[in-house]
Order: sequence, then structure tokens, then C-alpha cells
Amino acid sequence: MENPPSRPTLSIELSDAGDGYIMAECLDIPGCISQGKTHQEALANLMDAISVCLEVIAQDAAAGPMHHVAGIPRRTGGAFREHIAENGASHPVE
Repeated sequence: MENPPSRPTLSIELSDAGDGYIMAECLDIPGCISQGKTHQEALANLMDAISVCLEVIAQDAAAGPMHHVAGIPRRTGGAFREHIAENGASHPVE
């Protein structure tokens, strides 16, 4: 019997944001953070944020080599800023 393919795992951290919200952060993807009023909502919002972050990372990887300016990956920052400008910085919390 063949083993099923393993799914990648990501480290996440939940913490009290201090304003009635729970902050959720993916520790493996810098800047990948979301929030929610409950742990479940924060995790669901983080899953959406992870999807967006991975999509941007994949687009950047397909664009070719990355150039660094003062230690900052220039292309990644630009694509991320463009994505935020087009789609907003966070998911609305209901």
C-alpha cells in the first residue's frame, strides 16, 4: 500500500490583539497576519491570507530572479504592494 502524499505544514501563532480580536500569524511567511473575533474566525482569515501570500510568492518566482536593493527583495515588495492596492490589505471582519 502506498502512503498518501504528505501535506506541507506551516507554523501559526494565535495571540490576543488586545482590542477584542485574536491575531493569527503564519510564522513561516513573513508578514502573513490576520485577525478575527474568535479563534475560528482568525484561523479562517489567516487561511485566506496564506493563500494570497503564496499566490504572490508564486507569481514572483515565475517572474525570474529577484534583485535586492539595500537588502530588500525589490520585486517581491512591488508585487505585494500591487496586490494590496488592487485587493485591499485585509479581509473584513463581520
